[in-house]
Amino acid sequence: MKIAFALTLAVYGMFTPFSSRAADKTPEQIVQEARAQVKEVSLREVKKMMDSGEKIVILDVRDKEEYEKEHITGAINISRGLLEFLVQNKIPDKNTTIIVY
Repeated sequence: MKIAFALTLAVYGMFTPFSSRAADKTPEQIVQEARAQVKEVSLREVKKMMDSGEKIVILDVRDKEEYEKEHITGAINISRGLLEFLVQNKIPDKNTTIIVY
């Protein structure tokens, strides 16, 4: 299983602006704010969640070609460039725990 990192987040919380003045911030500041709101989890934690039967969605944000080569069984693919446009249709439950890789 190849996963560089996994993140747990609420579907809609991920797409709300971190502040109304985001355009005035550096990319580093925006990333810092995002990391404060997103919990990073280890592969071991993800496996434990999967094995326990906890309701989670595995979201693969790589390009379609990469996803088609190899992916985690049951993962949903929405490439990063389309994520904000498609996630609400693919994962409508706002309380869903999403593991993004």
